[in-house]
Amino acid sequence: MVQPRSRNSIDYLVNVNTQWCANVTGDACHNGQASFWYSQGCFIGCETCDHVSGRRQTDLCGAGFKATNNAEGRSVNIAATPFADNDIYRHNPWRAPGAAPIANPCGYAGGTPWGQNGPEAGDYENTTYAHHGMKGTDLPPMPTGTVWKIGGEATVSWNVRNNHGGGYQYRLCPASEPLTEECFQKYPLEFNQDKQAILFANGSTFSIKGTFINTGTLPVGSTWSRLPIPESGLGPRCLPGPNDTNATKNGCMHWEGRDDGHNGHVPGPCVPCPETPGSDCSRCDNNNVPSFKPYVPGVQSAPVEGVLDVLKVPATLPAGDYVLGWRYDCEATAQVWQNCADITLGA
Repeated sequence: MVQPRSRNSIDYLVNVNTQWCANVTGDACHNGQASFWYSQGCFIGCETCDHVSGRRQTDLCGAGFKATNNAEGRSVNIAATPFADNDIYRHNPWRAPGAAPIANPCGYAGGTPWGQNGPEAGDYENTTYAHHGMKGTDLPPMPTGTVWKIGGEATVSWNVRNNHGGGYQYRLCPASEPLTEECFQKYPLEFNQDKQAILFANGSTFSIKGTFINTGTLPVGSTWSRLPIPESGLGPRCLPGPNDTNATKNGCMHWEGRDDGHNGHVPGPCVPCPETPGSDCSRCDNNNVPSFKPYVPGVQSAPVEGVLDVLKVPATLPAGDYVLGWRYDCEATAQVWQNCADITLGA
C-alpha cells in the first residue's frame, strides 16, 4: 500500500527502499520494504498458516473446504474447469476471499515468524525499525495526517511486487482496539467501482472497469476487487516430472529443481506437487502470456504502475483514529500479503 503510507514502509526512514511504486502526486516513491510483509502456507478451510508452504497446491489440513470463487473473479489459470485436476489453485486464498487464515493482520516481515530469510520472497533487510519475523502489529503507529470525511470518499493506492494473481480488500479497525483479523473483518470498506484506475509514475491515471465480487466472500457479502494487473510470468509446465530433463516439453525450469523433502529444492528433475495431478511445479497456467487482457497494454506482471482505488467511508462510524488494513489474497500461491496504515475519520 502506497497511499496512505503504511506502517510497513517504516524502513524508508533509513533509506531502505525495495519497492518500485507510483505516487498519486507524481513524486518519487520511497516505500521502504512494505512489499515484504505477508503470511504464507495459508489454505482455505485451514485454521492456521504453516509459514512455509507457499507453493504446495493441496488441501493442506484436509478440511475439504470448497472454493467459492469459481467464475469471473478468477485471475490465473482461467481456462481450467473449476475442481478439475488441472484447477491446481483451488485451495489458495483468492478462491474463497477472506476465508484463508492469516498469521498476522498486518503481516510478518519476510513472511515467517522466525529470524532467517525463507523461500518465496521471504527476504527482509533488518533495520533499526524492523526485522525478519517481526509481527506487523508490533510496528509503531505512523500518523500520516490522513483525514477521511465520514460518509465521503477516500483515495488509496497500492503497487504489486510479487504478482500471484488474486484480489484484495480494504478494512478498518479502531486504533483503540487490538489489531486482530476479527476486528478488521467487522469493518470492510466498499469500493466506488466506477473510479478504479491504473496509476502511472507521473501521477496520471487511466480509468478502468475492474472486476469486483461480493459472493462467496468473507465477511459475508463484502466486496473484493480482483487484482486488475494480470500476471504474465506463469508458464506452461504442466507435466508430471520425475524424469524431466532439459529436453522435456513443459518440464521444470533449471532453477526449480526437485523437492529435497524439507520444503526446499536441490538440482535435478522435478517431482509432482502434492495432490496436483498434471502439474510438476505449481505453475500450470497461461504459457507466459497475460492471464487476462491488460487494461493498459504492457501493464502486467509487476510494473512500476500502481492501482488507484476510491473507497466509500461509512457514514455510521464514529469519528476518531483508525488503522486501515489492506489484505491481498493470492490465487497462484497460498499467501496473503498485508499492510496497515494510520488514518483519522472526521466529520
